[in-house]
Amino acid sequence: MPRDLLTEISIPACHGRAVEVRKGQVLRIELTEGKQVGDCAFFNLHDFKEWFHVGQTWATNVMLGHGTAKRFKYFYSKPPRDNVMFTVLEDTCGNHFGSCGGRCSGGLYKLRDGLTDHRHCQGNLEEALAPWGVTGDDIGDCFNVFMNVEVHGDGGFTIHPPTADKGDYIDLLAEMDILAGVSACPREGAPVNDGVPKAMGLKIFAGA
Repeated sequence: MPRDLLTEISIPACHGRAVEVRKGQVLRIELTEGKQVGDCAFFNLHDFKEWFHVGQTWATNVMLGHGTAKRFKYFYSKPPRDNVMFTVLEDTCGNHFGSCGGRCSGGLYKLRDGLTDHRHCQGNLEEALAPWGVTGDDIGDCFNVFMNVEVHGDGGFTIHPPTADKGDYIDLLAEMDILAGVSACPREGAPVNDGVPKAMGLKIFAGA
């Protein structure tokens, strides 16, 4: 059944945006320009102590037969809440880094690349979520949407270009009122964004 489009936002390359998604509405995260990774932070809109938890989501989906490290059916909040925050309605990619929870930060760029003045997803999320009073210390796990990672038998991993491309999306049905922050990863010259950071899109659709 077609849903009415309520909000459409473009996330500029290397930046972040945040939106409120009411219970029953659908949040679409989509690739509007090509292969690109996003880091997503999700909160209970009315209680920022309740946020999306990667470990609980990954483990619960796998144990109940609802998903894997790359594709979830349900997004859960951290213990002791363990509430379903989103239900996936459609996922045209089905290949995400759903077992990590991290994101690039100023510290990571300094350690890995020796850079001290580079945009990063932690900062992008802080900027986007600041109008709601969310600080950097409040941001917990992230969902690494569209991130294509090969995990090796020894526990290491290799990052490859996303298998998702322009036009791919994931539709998330809000099971509670959600504050969602999404960063378009600013890493350039590396496989994670297929070499070039790009814009992404957010859409909010009305409930059925």
